[in-house]
Amino acid sequence: MALLLLVAGGYRFAGDLYATARNLAALHEERELLAAEVERLKMKLAVESATRLELEQQAAALNAQVAELNGQVKFLMVRKAPDKIVE
Repeated sequence: MALLLLVAGGYRFAGDLYATARNLAALHEERELLAAEVERLKMKLAVESATRLELEQQAAALNAQVAELNGQVKFLMVRKAPDKIVE
């Protein structure tokens, strides 16, 4: 009877070790997948940050052009009708 319990316990221990090793392998695989996903998201964030910076620079340049054109329009309106006040 003791031998039967010892053998059954041994099988259970071996089964637990196999299950633990299998779980560990699954966890390692999941960790690798998650690490790859994190790297992909970091790259996407870097691209989006660079795109945003470029768009902000373009917006600033366009705002400068608008200000310049508004100044030119104001100048031409004053020149054309000097008696009228332009705001």
